Amino acid sequence: MTTTSWPRFALAAVIAVALPGLAGSLGLLTNFRALVVGTAVCMAVAALSLNIVLGYTGLLSLGHIALMGFGAFVGAKLTSPDELRLAFGPALLLAALGTGVVGFLVGLPALRLRGIYLAIVTLAFQYVMWQSLFRSEPLSAGSGGVSFPRPWFGTRELASNTSYLVVVLLVAVVVWLVDTNLTESKLGRALQAIRADEAVAASFGIDVVRMKLLAFSLSGAMAGVAGFLYGHLNRFVAADSFPLLQSLLLVIMVVVGGIGSRTGIAVAAAFFGVFPLVLEGAIGQAAATNWGAVIGAAGLLVAVAHNPEGLAGAVRELREKRAERSAIRLQAEAAAGAEPGVDTTADLSFPLPPAGVGRATGEVVLEATDIRVRFGGLVAVDGASITVPRGKIVGLIGPNGAGKTTMFNAISGAVTAERGRVVLLGEDVTRLAAHRRVQRGLGRTFQLVGLARDRSVTENLLLAQHQLAGYSVAEALTGLNRAPRVEAELRARAAEALAGLGFERFADLPVRKLSGGQQRIVEIACALVTAPELLMLDEPSAGLAPAAVERLGERLIELQERSGATILLIEHNIPLVLATCDELTVMAEGQVIASGAPREVVAVDEVVDAYLGRVPA
Repeated sequence: MTTTSWPRFALAAVIAVALPGLAGSLGLLTNFRALVVGTAVCMAVAALSLNIVLGYTGLLSLGHIALMGFGAFVGAKLTSPDELRLAFGPALLLAALGTGVVGFLVGLPALRLRGIYLAIVTLAFQYVMWQSLFRSEPLSAGSGGVSFPRPWFGTRELASNTSYLVVVLLVAVVVWLVDTNLTESKLGRALQAIRADEAVAASFGIDVVRMKLLAFSLSGAMAGVAGFLYGHLNRFVAADSFPLLQSLLLVIMVVVGGIGSRTGIAVAAAFFGVFPLVLEGAIGQAAATNWGAVIGAAGLLVAVAHNPEGLAGAVRELREKRAERSAIRLQAEAAAGAEPGVDTTADLSFPLPPAGVGRATGEVVLEATDIRVRFGGLVAVDGASITVPRGKIVGLIGPNGAGKTTMFNAISGAVTAERGRVVLLGEDVTRLAAHRRVQRGLGRTFQLVGLARDRSVTENLLLAQHQLAGYSVAEALTGLNRAPRVEAELRARAAEALAGLGFERFADLPVRKLSGGQQRIVEIACALVTAPELLMLDEPSAGLAPAAVERLGERLIELQERSGATILLIEHNIPLVLATCDELTVMAEGQVIASGAPREVVAVDEVVDAYLGRVPA
């Protein structure tokens, strides 16, 4: 939590304590209305828990109401006078922990499944919990359901709904704080990178498997808190308190409110929670129950039709348009003030790391030997080898379909080689996952720009520094200890990189709003911001204007001379290769056909044949 967040948190806590009593004294909050408002708050917390996996990570779950139900039933076991009789606070923490474990187990299929397949698995989980576990004797005393005691404040039981609403609101404020800290930390950025592209996330040093399981665990814990609060609010729950339709309602709240938006989801939850009161007064309770679902479905259709990102998405789009107009205006002003004949759009000023930063000893940075990669019956790389000496720029060229990018992916760990050995800085990394290789000093770009396109330029530069954010999960969620200091350092480094790019005006603009060439510049800057031992560039000149390509070559040479950088470069632009590379390797049909000094290699007959084809005699 930043220092500016504490006053907001304290103010929200004071409002949560004072508001129910004030509203009750004015006659605005009856015991029944407090029950409805409390239910809406509990559903908002549950919707926020779903937002962690759906909104931040991009994984669709249709079983979150079952997690909420599990938290409720466990809460009854922990606090019931006939069971463990634990105090409210410790029982709440244990229920959250237990439901977090269940969330972890539910998240295991997400390691291999996405989209409709994951939705079906979580739907099956919801159905099994609803029809089986929630009706079992050990957990819920059969179909009869379980009762809950209300918590005590000193010697006073919070028997009225109005007084208990204070507890619900306070816990909701804490959940809001934790979720805020999550999104503003390395954890939230990592989840959003996974949503954008798992391969790109791994290239930033993010452990995709661990982060997916963490997302489901945190989501489960938060859903358990919602169920715990809900059970004690209603004093009783049964299996039918958590039907399948409630899971669909959570999805509707997240989509209508805005996927990834806390505020939008809270507004949607308030609407769906409080609106039935208005509807009941107009058409009666029974009709309101049926029409509530109809109105929810209609709201979902309208939201998807007009703005797939919901209410918050519409607001975000307006902000992005303002930021885009501001960036265009600043760019026009910069162009107007430039010297005559200077093409400001052709500049390529990505930041250079300090000289000698992180440079390990040794003559060879990378040695990939006898690499073989097969996709089904297609052998994409067949026994290819390449060596990258320290402080050199090594080019890897070849015609389309030669296997260059597959070789890159095998070296970086994005694909698994069937055979071969990859040694990075003297360490055999053949069996290491992609993010582990990044942590050992490998940085890369992609043939298609590898960025989180929906995130801003600044956020991408922060993502690229994921491996440098050494604070723990607990520090991230609480915003305490090292987290604020480290985040400030990361943001300072990102601001320095932006200044090096000359992209300050684009700082808050989503990457997708930039031109292809500008995106490529940002991607290279992201790869450089951690000063990797080996920088792997996959067709960096793609999308750049000719003048910018020439500038790219100059900057690569400057990068090598100033910081001793070691670069492995895939490139189709032969003039750029000849101008920058110290050594050159050529691939064709998955095999290396030539290697050596660039101008000698491009004159080899086999290389000419591979590019141009042999002319019949």
